[in-house]
Amino acid sequence: MMLVILTDGSRRRVFSPEHAPLSLEPYHDLCYTTMLLVAFYFAISTLAEACQPDGDHAVTCQTDKCETVGDAEICTQCKAGGVPIDGFCWPFNAPQVVLAGCTGKDGADLASSATVCEKCDSGYFLFMGGCFKKGSESSQTLGDSICETAQDGRCTKCKADGNVFQNNADTVTLGNECVLCSDITQRDGVMGVAKCLQCTAPNSKKGAATCTACADGSFVSNKACVDCNQNCATCTGSTQNECASCKDGKYLKEDTHTCVAGTGDTCGANNYADKRTWRCKSCTEITDCDTCVYDEQLNGPKCKTCGSSKIVQTEIDGRASCVELNTCTENGQPGTHFRSDGNKKCIACSDTTTEVAQKDQGIAKCKTCTKADGATQPVCSVCLDGFYFDTTCKPCERNCKTCSAQNTCIDCIDGYFLNINACAEKCAEHCATCKKAGDINACTKCMPGYFLIDSTEGIKECALCTEVSKGGREGCSACSNTGGFKCTDCKANYQKEGSPDNCACRKTCEDETACGGTAGACDAKIVDSTGKTLNYCSLCGNPAAFPIDGKCTASKEGNQCSQGVCTQCAQGYFLYMGGCYSTANPPGNLMCKTANGGICTEAASDKYFAVFGAAKTDQSVLACGNPLGTAVGEKTYVGVLDCIACTGPEALVTDGMAAATCTACGEGRKPNKSGTGCAACSDANCRHCRVDGVCEECSSGFSLEGGKCVSTGGPNLSTGAIAGISVAAIVVVGGLVGFLCWWFICRGKA
Repeated sequence: MMLVILTDGSRRRVFSPEHAPLSLEPYHDLCYTTMLLVAFYFAISTLAEACQPDGDHAVTCQTDKCETVGDAEICTQCKAGGVPIDGFCWPFNAPQVVLAGCTGKDGADLASSATVCEKCDSGYFLFMGGCFKKGSESSQTLGDSICETAQDGRCTKCKADGNVFQNNADTVTLGNECVLCSDITQRDGVMGVAKCLQCTAPNSKKGAATCTACADGSFVSNKACVDCNQNCATCTGSTQNECASCKDGKYLKEDTHTCVAGTGDTCGANNYADKRTWRCKSCTEITDCDTCVYDEQLNGPKCKTCGSSKIVQTEIDGRASCVELNTCTENGQPGTHFRSDGNKKCIACSDTTTEVAQKDQGIAKCKTCTKADGATQPVCSVCLDGFYFDTTCKPCERNCKTCSAQNTCIDCIDGYFLNINACAEKCAEHCATCKKAGDINACTKCMPGYFLIDSTEGIKECALCTEVSKGGREGCSACSNTGGFKCTDCKANYQKEGSPDNCACRKTCEDETACGGTAGACDAKIVDSTGKTLNYCSLCGNPAAFPIDGKCTASKEGNQCSQGVCTQCAQGYFLYMGGCYSTANPPGNLMCKTANGGICTEAASDKYFAVFGAAKTDQSVLACGNPLGTAVGEKTYVGVLDCIACTGPEALVTDGMAAATCTACGEGRKPNKSGTGCAACSDANCRHCRVDGVCEECSSGFSLEGGKCVSTGGPNLSTGAIAGISVAAIVVVGGLVGFLCWWFICRGKA
């Protein structure tokens, strides 16, 4: 099973805007990341549905134990060895669990087989098997969308926005104070409604809630949620046939609120099936158009017939509009259009496809023509740019942009210089237009992707938009140098930021095509040797390309791949986030040292660990900082959040969850003594730090005194060392003085 992860992930996720950075002391960064992990937006699901297959809980949560709270999916029962904190599964002994005060019944320590919390500390509250953090006005949490006020681990007032309701039973069990509208489990005699999104509490102290809004695919009927018509994706109103949107491949007919096939007249007279919106649209989008069809090349409607005594006029680009007959060139007169026989259409001179009859067909590549009368075919007199007329429209000579005859060029394409009616001479390299062939100092405009540099000495140069050393900008694909360098567009694998007239470019993918743009995904995150996280292809937008070594290529290299993704890898390769990676080349050799039979058997460094028992179709290597993990059957292996070096978990004998042991954390953090988590630590000489920021153990050469690490040698001696040395010095000096006194006394007597 392959997952998108935090530090070496493979999935795109969208985060809820209310989950901004939190101020949670003393572990605010950790809590913030925790909140981000559960703030993933998903399509609305119902009670007891499987977790989203591409979500944060697909590996760590038990089957059918995910719920939707507002826009966030949460886990309510984790695999053995994990418990839900803020809806996300953490190992039972992780700092996140300790911080929340998650325990067993009556405060008992969690067992290694624990799957839920039964009690939470103050500042958190128990809800559906997990501990949720209460935030503040300035730092909202997921828990704030459930509970308004909490005390001693219990919610005392539930959020009144309709996603949950207050349990008004006479006696409410801890954790049952707030009931999710879709929760059909009896909670002290109170329950929600299946597939319900918003509701009000039961009128009595027992019974089901009253549903006011249902999940997609259902509608409210008699306080319950009833399924929509089989073609509806969503529906409103009082019956299942009042569709608001349709399932894939169907079009919404808004006047009848039904979903139709979109073929023939199913959308109704004067309408067309719009593939942009999957709705039936009126042909009147084109002024005075009566009938039309959706045109794939135009990505919009194309008019077939007009009303109001107007006729259809076609254009060079394939569009069609409705015009008055008297605006179309009369027969016998030259123009860009001509009238068809019977004056039914105004046809562009180059249009050879609109009419079948030869007398009403245009001439390929023709710009200006004359039709003598309705019964004869038009005659061309002027051709489109790039062509000249000689009984037919013929292409200009090579490198010629416009011409009047075969060997008479008027203008050249970019990069060539016009000389004696020909475009045989090239401008200087990367120069688009010039006043003299081959001379860069005669260049007046550079090719796309380059900008013109004109020095004070009059020496010119066409430099790449990306040449930083010459004033360009990293990732820039289009630029100018008028009044200073300006970047106007970025490469596909860079994100455009800032002003559109002069933007900055931030790299988002190592593949130059960005894995095929929006159709692909660049979500396979790999930590390089410097600790920097890089993004590689997890899905190729072109189904005939495949993620090999993190980049989309047409060659499978012997791996089993199809539809833009790999599912099994060849010898010397291993499967990782939808792609196959070689152990012989970067970035694969950053993760895995040895791979046998398509499985990573030895990690490349302590930044990663090999996964026990992984099959060819499983992810067999994992980053130390990946808390989402990977699964081998029902056995789940996870990393530690913010960890940069670790030892892998021991192989699980039974189903459940096992975590790596962290040995080093990211900047500003230190692992706790058990290696179960990373904590913010202000003492640079601390080796292990607790969740509350207190040092547990110091680095070599330092000792722990009063919660701080003090040097055991050098100028900064500890107080104990200083005291010991002082006592020793006094003893030595005292002994020496005593000896000298004895010596002189004895000599005196002698």
